[in-house]
Amino acid sequence: MSLDPITTYAIKAILLPPGGNLLMALTAWIFWRRFHLMSILILALSIGSFFTLSIPTVASALLRSLEHYPALSDNDLQEMMAQDPATQPQAIVILGGGRLTKAPEFGNLDTVNGTTLQRLRYGAYLHKQTQLPILVSGGQVFGAATPEAVLMNSSLSEELASPAHWLEPKSKNTAENAAFSAVLLKEQKIERILLVTHAWHMPRAYGAFNHEGLKITPAPTVFEAPEHVERNINHFLPSAHALSKSQFALHEYLGQFWYWLKR
Repeated sequence: MSLDPITTYAIKAILLPPGGNLLMALTAWIFWRRFHLMSILILALSIGSFFTLSIPTVASALLRSLEHYPALSDNDLQEMMAQDPATQPQAIVILGGGRLTKAPEFGNLDTVNGTTLQRLRYGAYLHKQTQLPILVSGGQVFGAATPEAVLMNSSLSEELASPAHWLEPKSKNTAENAAFSAVLLKEQKIERILLVTHAWHMPRAYGAFNHEGLKITPAPTVFEAPEHVERNINHFLPSAHALSKSQFALHEYLGQFWYWLKR
């Protein structure tokens, strides 16, 4: 079963913070008179979880818990490309991560957002290290005029001097990134890829591409700071940025659970 993007985003808004916390608070208010003790517990859970997820140390720990795949070193890349051609990666696949709509500083045109740009930057770096061709994957989630893959290729070509060889412009989520990219790659007799996405997104992306029968070398980017980094008081003060990071992490766990249900 596949949900349309609007339904998907509505479900995420309800289940993930802060929407989930507000829903719990509303539930406590509705049942306050009839189930007083239960309402107090739900309200405490709402406030407590909101506070906890807003603490930077907690948010970082949640994201690190998703970083199952280590970064590739230059030595890793050199050894990989020195292997038998029958086992080497054949292409780099970069997944889209969103857009900026009608950005005024770019003449009111759509362009890639910061998340996508981080992935493109690392994909371009890998391209220059390996000379492997690039496939970019991203569609029109809410019916935008230009597919995300086109915007990604513009940034690769004009800003990073690493134009994509193939564009996958139809996908609206990670599962479709994998399904539609696999079709394009298999038409080119490509089955081994370097997969580029954020470190926290890699487990779900790896599972989706593996499900399509591709052989993946994970190439994650943008890792959380190591746990042993020196802490200060700011790491324990709630912030909106930390809550956003916690939301990213919980979104990934929710997505992994949904993909598991579908299979």
